[in-house]
Amino acid sequence: MNTATTLAAPMNFMPHWASMLVNEIPDDQFATRLGTTINHPAFVLGHLSYYAAVAVQLLGGEVEIGENEAVLYQHGAECCDDASAYPDKQACIELFNARMKMAANFIATSSEETLNASAADTPFAERFDTLGQVATFMLIAHPPFHFGQLSAWRRVAGIGPAS
Repeated sequence: MNTATTLAAPMNFMPHWASMLVNEIPDDQFATRLGTTINHPAFVLGHLSYYAAVAVQLLGGEVEIGENEAVLYQHGAECCDDASAYPDKQACIELFNARMKMAANFIATSSEETLNASAADTPFAERFDTLGQVATFMLIAHPPFHFGQLSAWRRVAGIGPAS
């Protein structure tokens, strides 16, 4: 087993984990913060989908990113309560699942040379030495942080813990 396949396995688990958190959420609540400042599910899945694509691009892959994705989801973008600004629940889930699968497949076929390439020319240069470290953060460490937001959102919505 090499580094690439070791990284791909947890990436492939992320859609399953996300589905446990979002499948029970009513469609009409998917893009509301419920009167709080917690990021809503449409924003969270969009943000994670966007950064899965960015991670693949940093590794040299080609990914089509929608023209509004950066505006809606990049670091520093504000989650808003205007549901019309976001895709519907099903589209959010499908994009997240597709992007995570694409990223895991791309990583699984990446060479050690690609994963060990310098991160010096990336926004992560001060935090990580290699592109593999960047990808590990973006595709394995970053999603659970936002899954915690989904869990908190569920509690506020009265849905309870995921199962």
